[in-house]
Amino acid sequence: MTTSHQGHTYRDAAGWTIEVPPGWHAVRFSDSKDGITSAGVQLSNVQFPPPTLVPGFPVQVNGGVLPAHGVGLIIATDTDPKLPHGPVAVPPLPAPDAPDGWKYWNAGSASAGVPYIETLWFRINGTTFIASAKIGPKGHDADLKAFAQIIRSLRLQPAAS
Repeated sequence: MTTSHQGHTYRDAAGWTIEVPPGWHAVRFSDSKDGITSAGVQLSNVQFPPPTLVPGFPVQVNGGVLPAHGVGLIIATDTDPKLPHGPVAVPPLPAPDAPDGWKYWNAGSASAGVPYIETLWFRINGTTFIASAKIGPKGHDADLKAFAQIIRSLRLQPAAS
């Protein structure tokens, strides 16, 4: 699904919501491989195929189809026991550029001119999730700000009455 001109709220069955910016794509997905499972949403400023799991690596946007200006964010479970979780945040989540963001976000190194990845682990209602961002080398400031706004908008859904 692509967001409307005004954007929309994405509601996940796991009990959280995020605000999707206007023009961004939000695609639910689930995948499993070698006993590892992942389910959640992929958000992006350009349309991508759903992610696929690669054991030993966090679930992420496919860098092979990421254009230089592309920004993709996955918010999902990832049960791979080989992945280190580092510090686990709780909502509200900090954006990577927030003063305390460095405490939770891990950035992968990359050569100049190729996409890079940033990951953050967080817990909601006893379930651990990953926020995995893949950012093209020419990502626009507006798209990076939109990515930060998405992260900051993550909230627990009110319990149904």
